[in-house]
Amino acid sequence: MQLEGNIPGVGCAKVEIADGHINSVAVRGAVSAEMPFISPGFVDIQVNGFAGVDFSSPDLEAEKASSVLPAIWSTGATTFCPTLITNSLSALIRNFAILEQAARMNPDFAQAVPCYHLEGPYISPRGSHGAHDPQWMHPPNWDEFLELQRAAGGRIGIITLAPELPGAEDFIRQARRAGVVVAISHTDGGPDDVHRAAAAGATLNTHLGNGCPEYLHRHKAPLWAQLATESLHASIICDGFHLPPDVVKVIVAVKGIDKCILITDAVHVAQLPPGKYTLVGTDIELLPSGQVVRADHVSMAGSALTMNRGVAIFIEFSQCTLASAIQAATANPAHLLRRPTICSQVAVGQPANLVLFRQEPDTLKVESVISRGRYVHSA
Repeated sequence: MQLEGNIPGVGCAKVEIADGHINSVAVRGAVSAEMPFISPGFVDIQVNGFAGVDFSSPDLEAEKASSVLPAIWSTGATTFCPTLITNSLSALIRNFAILEQAARMNPDFAQAVPCYHLEGPYISPRGSHGAHDPQWMHPPNWDEFLELQRAAGGRIGIITLAPELPGAEDFIRQARRAGVVVAISHTDGGPDDVHRAAAAGATLNTHLGNGCPEYLHRHKAPLWAQLATESLHASIICDGFHLPPDVVKVIVAVKGIDKCILITDAVHVAQLPPGKYTLVGTDIELLPSGQVVRADHVSMAGSALTMNRGVAIFIEFSQCTLASAIQAATANPAHLLRRPTICSQVAVGQPANLVLFRQEPDTLKVESVISRGRYVHSA
């Protein structure tokens, strides 16, 4: 298979694919306005659900879980981490087992899903819990987590927790030794809690600027420590609702593009019509504007964002280049996860997980998507 197009930050190139990998990349010159762009498929490390499928639903089945693939591919994403949010232990065990069943049944699902993300139940039940249900929240428990890992086939690759909870530091150390990425969010702790978590091995801030107190002390707030700690990457939701442009600019300026990771935090209402829905027993609403909120409008409840729109909004808000935005949506999360099946750049030897798109003011218009050298979506 041969592709021709513009590699962001490189120029117009011919890309040859063989045996599911990139076989050669020949740069032919400057960017051509006639050609689409070629980049690695987008990597979204936080997807709670999509196109009517809620990964935390008590009704989740393996066939339903894998049915999200065409909708996910249509947004340019070839890699994503199904995310289970705060719930009862039995519900989490059940749904991780269902996701594993989907991966065994459907090779395309297994290829697209390098690992799972567990957000909660080890988060703050105070003001920063957002749409998570406080009744299931408790301090981190390593034996309980191992039980979840067994159900997930050892494939929980990211866990988001609140660092101020009792036992958090020891839990983080054990998780890091086990190869799990530990992220900080939904925290009502202080700067010292963030610093201790980072020293113990936490490496990510989940949706930085969200999942934190509504009102911050001018100095003693977790946000400043999360920004200032160099070892912590920042995942951010660029949907126009979770963060205003000024905050996005500040995050990029402080962290640098190498530490920024674009996510959607999408829930099952993504690509559904506006209306009222439920999320793990919480009433939520998808507004006509595209914002997803709790029914009481006290907080947001994930998003209806897609990665192709998120990249475009990130460019608008941060004023960065297309190449930098693509890096934040591909190479940066790929390096964080350290999974060789993820394409991190258009380069020889990389898995042929690619997206071809044209840049528009408010989105990246996806033309085709390739997974392991095979077309899986064409507009």
